Parts: sequence; C-alpha cells; structure tokens
Amino acid sequence: MTIRKILIATLMLVCLPAFAQMATVVDAVETTPNNIILPATINGMVTFKPCVGECDKEHKRARLTDATIFAIDGRAVKFDQFRRNFLAKSRSDESYALVSYELDTNTVTRIEISR
Repeated sequence: MTIRKILIATLMLVCLPAFAQMATVVDAVETTPNNIILPATINGMVTFKPCVGECDKEHKRARLTDATIFAIDGRAVKFDQFRRNFLAKSRSDESYALVSYELDTNTVTRIEISR
C-alpha cells in the first residue's frame, strides 16, 4: 500500500508542471485591421482596439514572439509577408482581424487577417 502511495505521489509531482502549462487562458478579439498597430519587428508590442466601430474600450497591448503565428486568409505566413499584406488590407472595409493572446503572459499567440 505504501508503494502505491509513493508511486501516485511521484506521478503527481512529475505531471503537475505539464498540467500547469496546459492551463493558460487565451482570449481572442475580433476587430478590423484598422484597429491594429503592428510593430516594425516581430519582437515588439502590437496595439489593438478590442472592438469594432465606436466603443469606449481602451486599446490593449500584447507582445509578439517568435512563436506567434501570422495568418492571411487561413494560411500561415512569415511576419514580413504578413506585415506587407496587413498594410494593404487595412484600408479595406471588408477585412477583419482576429487577435488571440494569452492573458497571463500578455503574449500574442496568433494574428489572422481575412476578407
């Protein structure tokens, strides 16, 4: 019986960090490209308004990392290509953007723009 308890306690100690990492909470904000300000480099802060149109919410800021996924119309691209297309689409009224970010670390996990 004691061996079982020790084994269970050991397994819990080993698995606890894995469960803690899985508990990150991600929020997603749907907005327009006009409400997003991209940094010049991938290691900067993105600023975005968490709503579309007229609203009284303040802008949010979150950090981009090397792990951030950039997507255009559902297709993952590199930051440089994303930035070029972002600047072209930001003037279109039919485009939308989705910004997903981790609440606890305030890092962007994914930015997608689509028509």
